[in-house]
Amino acid sequence: MKTEGLEAFDYEVIRSDRKTLSIEVHHQKVKVRAPKKAPEDWIESFVHQKARWIARKLVEQDEKHQTRIKLENGQLISFMGSPLILNISQGANKILLAEQELSIRNKDLKADSIAKQIDRWLLTRAKEILPQRVEHWADIMGLSKKLTGVRFRKTKTQWGHCTRAGTVQLNQLILLTPLHVIDYLIIHELSHLKHLNHSKRFWNLVEQHCPDYQKAELWLKKHGHSVWY
Repeated sequence: MKTEGLEAFDYEVIRSDRKTLSIEVHHQKVKVRAPKKAPEDWIESFVHQKARWIARKLVEQDEKHQTRIKLENGQLISFMGSPLILNISQGANKILLAEQELSIRNKDLKADSIAKQIDRWLLTRAKEILPQRVEHWADIMGLSKKLTGVRFRKTKTQWGHCTRAGTVQLNQLILLTPLHVIDYLIIHELSHLKHLNHSKRFWNLVEQHCPDYQKAELWLKKHGHSVWY
């Protein structure tokens, strides 16, 4: 559906067994969640009331999108806090990490092909580097017996996840954040091994092992979107 007027935008209506209306704006897409039998005029009126808020969110997300990493030759990125320049050239698919440079060879030089290539490289590096770092912090926090495994998954919305079974899941994109942010994200997920919530006791445990966690949270809020490509 589409609004009319100055703040026109498309939006998708998702109906379910709920009693209220809500609006989500993610990845520059607008979704309206509504009860199954909600009248169209009720939904349209609700969206109209929220139009300026929606338009502001869309602008904010567009601005963030413009600051994301562009997989182009000469682009500056950070790998575990160290600055690297992307050197992209045509050739048999290969990635080499050298001092201050990430050399990427790609057969067709298409953006999606390069993105998949970097994803695979980051996943390999994550598996090489991060399990030991997770185990290191688990030992310090006295949670080694609760940790059953470490796995990796690139998702659109999460940096990490902890299961009730004791598995810590991390997004390999955290390798593109500073070291203090990486450690904070690991400590955050490990703390869920003891507290599967965000209670005061959970945050006390996080702060005990990461006193400056709020600085990491602030970095993620200001710059976290920029490492998504």
